[in-house]
Amino acid sequence: MKLPLEGLKQDIFSIREEETDLKYGRFPEKRSVEERINYGFILLDKPAGIRSKTAAYIAKKLMAVLGVKKIGYSGTLED
Repeated sequence: MKLPLEGLKQDIFSIREEETDLKYGRFPEKRSVEERINYGFILLDKPAGIRSKTAAYIAKKLMAVLGVKKIGYSGTLED
C-alpha cells in the first residue's frame, strides 16, 4: 500500500535571516528599554501568603514609576 505523498518529488526550502520591517515590530534584542517595559511582560512567582490582587496592585504601583499606564494579570485567583 502506498502512502498519499509517497513518490512525490519534495523540494527543500531554506529559511534565510531577514531584517524585520519596523512597521511589524522588531527582534527583542533590538528593542529599547522603553519598548521592553511598555510592550513586554513580567513573570512573578508570588510567594505564599500574599493574594494575587495584592501582588498585582504592588506591581502596578512599581510600573507606574516607570510610566507604564496599563497592567494586567492572569493565573489562579484564590478568592
